[in-house]
Amino acid sequence: MEDEAIVRRILEEGETKCFGEIVSRYSGSVYSKTLGLMKDEDLTRDIVQQAFIRAYTHLDSWRGGNLGVWINAIATHLALNAIDKAKRHRTQPIEENDLKASTDSYSEEHEHRLQAMDEAIGRLSELDQQIIRLHYYKGKKAHEIAVALGLSANNVLVKLHRIREQLKKQINYERDK
Repeated sequence: MEDEAIVRRILEEGETKCFGEIVSRYSGSVYSKTLGLMKDEDLTRDIVQQAFIRAYTHLDSWRGGNLGVWINAIATHLALNAIDKAKRHRTQPIEENDLKASTDSYSEEHEHRLQAMDEAIGRLSELDQQIIRLHYYKGKKAHEIAVALGLSANNVLVKLHRIREQLKKQINYERDK
């Protein structure tokens, strides 16, 4: 049965058991792509389960197209959020002397640039933010990002170039104000 027909049966006829077909069809690819991001099997299983729950509860917002890509995007988003959350929780307490030495080493201009960069990244589309996080924060290569987001490697490279140009323009504009 086609994805569209399954979704229609779930939404219009209330046949929720049909969602099991979607899970069977896409759980393997969602799991492997998420594992590539998370590198932890237990967390990956949790993320995949959350992704399918979110897909089910938001099934009415699916706009057609490849259902597997849509569910993979949900899983990728959840995985990136989990990675960001884990990074925040891994921070060690900082001694007052360490904090003073650290803050003294940064100039105001450097801090301003970092803030401008964070703000500029925040204004990017969700997809562009994911590409930036995967490439610069997770160290993923274009082909790995392509697999995780369901894009071609060339598309990722073009997007990275355009995102960098867009960020440069935004930061220069803010600086010149």
